[in-house]
Amino acid sequence: MRRRLFKLLNVLSSYPVLILLGFCVVWIAYIGAGSRSIEFEWQSLLSRSIELKQEKDQLDSELRGLRQSDAYKRARIFQRQFMAVDKVQAETFRNEFLTVFELEGWKLRSVNIGKIFSDLRNDGGKSREYFSTVEVSVIATVPIRHPISDEAFLPFHSIDRIANYLWRKPPTKDIKSLRIERSATDYKLSLVFLYPLANDHVLSEEFTE
Repeated sequence: MRRRLFKLLNVLSSYPVLILLGFCVVWIAYIGAGSRSIEFEWQSLLSRSIELKQEKDQLDSELRGLRQSDAYKRARIFQRQFMAVDKVQAETFRNEFLTVFELEGWKLRSVNIGKIFSDLRNDGGKSREYFSTVEVSVIATVPIRHPISDEAFLPFHSIDRIANYLWRKPPTKDIKSLRIERSATDYKLSLVFLYPLANDHVLSEEFTE
């Protein structure tokens, strides 16, 4: 037994075995150093991902605020396009319609203000108007054939041009009804517009989240 132990020690103490053991120690140290660098790199990536997530959350919060602010500004701009109640006068509407109807060949016969519709709600014991609109009826006529050139008049084409112009021009409006009648000599156009009106339920100047 003792001889075998001495032989084993002699083998282990030989140069080739010592060199091999040295290589093993160096290899193990190299592997350990590589694993530590990988661990450090992983920790760095994890830390960077946390920072990026925090930056993303902050940017998302700022973007939500910008969207809310932009929507609020758009709502105020749209609200300012509503007609004020004190401008609901027949002469105001006549001046608005006269030029465009005459340019398209129509003769404006009458402009009348109809009923004002309101949406009244009880808010904290007070009656508040959230929405109101006024009806404006227009009657215009035009000869079926031009009295000088004797050309046939195209009523639908001219009405389309009138509608496009009026829809683009503030204040905001919509067409409630449209009717065309034909007599022996003339076309008769009956239009009813709806105009939203500004009321006491308005948005404040300052935006609060």
